Formats: sequence, C-alpha cells, structure tokens
Amino acid sequence: MKKLVTIFAIVGLCLVGLAYYFSSQSLRLIERKQQGDFFNETIEKQMIADRSAREELLYGNTFSHQSIDFSKPDHATINLCMQHYQAKGELDAICLNNLLNVVVDDFGELAFLKATIGSCIDYDHLVLDRRFLPNLFKKNTSLANRLTLGFLNRFRNPEHLRDAFDKYSGDFFKNTPKSLYQKVFENQVNELLSTYEEIKKQKNKETFFENLYFKADSQNLHSKYWKYTFWKRREIEKNDRIIFTILNEIKQHYN
Repeated sequence: MKKLVTIFAIVGLCLVGLAYYFSSQSLRLIERKQQGDFFNETIEKQMIADRSAREELLYGNTFSHQSIDFSKPDHATINLCMQHYQAKGELDAICLNNLLNVVVDDFGELAFLKATIGSCIDYDHLVLDRRFLPNLFKKNTSLANRLTLGFLNRFRNPEHLRDAFDKYSGDFFKNTPKSLYQKVFENQVNELLSTYEEIKKQKNKETFFENLYFKADSQNLHSKYWKYTFWKRREIEKNDRIIFTILNEIKQHYN
C-alpha cells in the first residue's frame, strides 16, 4: 500500500493537544492578570480575557496532518495489524507495541507527550478533564486512546520516567506558564504530595490500605480514595519514589 495511512488516531489526539503546545502564547492574558497589570479591571473583563484565551487555544492554531508511509518493507507487520484492527476493532499487545513504535518514531516522543498532556485538559473550564483516564480504559475505546495508554504505560518504568523528565522538563516548563499550571495542575500535584506523606506516616500500611479498600468497595467511594490507591499502585510498580520526587520538582519550579 502506498502512503497507506494518514494517522487519524494521532490527528485526533493532536488537535486536542495543540492547546498545550501553544499555551505559552495564548494564555498570556491570564498571566498578565496575575502580575498586576489588570488588577483594576472589572470581573466582566476578566471573564472576557479567559474566554478569549480558551477560544485562541481551541480555534487559533492549525495542524499539518501526520502521514506515515506503511509501504516500507519493515512495516509489513503493521499493515497486517491495521487490517485486523479495521476488521475486528482489536489490537493484541504485540501489534499495539509495534504500531506505537512506528508512530512515536515518526511523530516524536516529545510531541506525543505534549499531545497527551493537552488531551487531559478541559479547555472550557481550564481544569483537568475527569473523562481523560476513564476514556483510556474503556473496552471499545478509540485507536488514539489505545495508543495513548500504551505510550503512557512505557513510563511505568522508573528509569525511563526519570530520563524522560530530565530530557523534556525544560520544554514543558517553558510552554506551561504558571497561570496554566495553577489553574489545571497545582491542586492535583499538591494533593498527591500530601497523600504520599500521609501514607508514609502510617505505622501499619497494610492495615491502612485494607481498611481503605473496604470503604471504597463497600460504599462505592473509589473516586474519593483514588489519591491513596494511586500511590499503592505506584508502590507495586516500584516507581512511587521517583514520581514523588518529580512531583516535588514540579512544585518547586512553580513556587
């Protein structure tokens, strides 16, 4: 097949991720408000500024569609995987990994990270989009979500995570103004850090989590205890310490 695919999954992902990539320019209105230049403006004008920033994020940028040539000999297995996915809507672990390797190699790891971060923001309200994670884990989710989840799973490895943060954090900090961080990410970062410290102080962690899981299961309060179970999962994966360190570094950068 010649020029088989315009990667519709990545196109869909990146159209959302654009807002993150251009946030340093398009959120200056919000940044200036916090610096004092507009402290005397009316509430109405502040709302207009926020709305203008959102509209610029959503509609003010263009994106060149990402095309990948799957006709190369070493992409033969990918063609078979795509044909199976289009026919059955399924991708096994090997096919997903192979397809992800091709996409990340062509698209770039940094660009994929930016698009993923951009996808987790609710731009209407400038908050974390609570639908982002549930959508990734849906049984019949989109190809874009399958690729995103597979991509994120690679960062469960603590060494890979640390290397990626060291490599790309400068770019993230540059393109994420303090105003955006405070509106979207700060509460989540602070909550996770304080929860980690709370867990660390427990004399009997096993009993602590047994009680917590019982409450979550019996009262259907999983969302309430998510911040605790997050760290339990990270402990099992043996990446809890590095994530705590990285979150602390992020917090210190914006303080």
